[in-house]
Amino acid sequence: MKYSSLGKKRLAVACLGLLMVVLAACGSSSSATQTAPVNDPLSPGNYGGAYASGTATGDTQAGADFARWVLDQDPQHQYMTDAVVRNEQTLGVKVTPTATKADVQRLLEALASGMSRTFPGKPLTINAFYQSGQKLAEAHYDPGTQNVSVQFTG
Repeated sequence: MKYSSLGKKRLAVACLGLLMVVLAACGSSSSATQTAPVNDPLSPGNYGGAYASGTATGDTQAGADFARWVLDQDPQHQYMTDAVVRNEQTLGVKVTPTATKADVQRLLEALASGMSRTFPGKPLTINAFYQSGQKLAEAHYDPGTQNVSVQFTG
């Protein structure tokens, strides 16, 4: 896949938040972790684990592969540290404390774009979390219109 540098930055920011979520949820570096409760977006998935100084997991192998791709978009961890994919429709990333609101907005939009190519035809949700695990923002991708909407919490 080819991405512009702006797209890579956006994806990296989004992935960083998800990665942070995953790292906070699991301190394990094993390739398989315990099954995550559906209602806990920060818990690790069954596939993946420690990756690129963070955590990249998913509840399917394809999800874990995408989580690793997300982290690869931000190798210096300027925007995100962890990524987790649920049901091949929801991505969670942990963002770094230095990421600005504008960075997070661009990251979530870029990650939605990348995820829509990997998991086509599905409505997608991309969540950004602080390192503490508290939700910062949520993006929704509509496959019919190909629009991404981002909402920040509080």
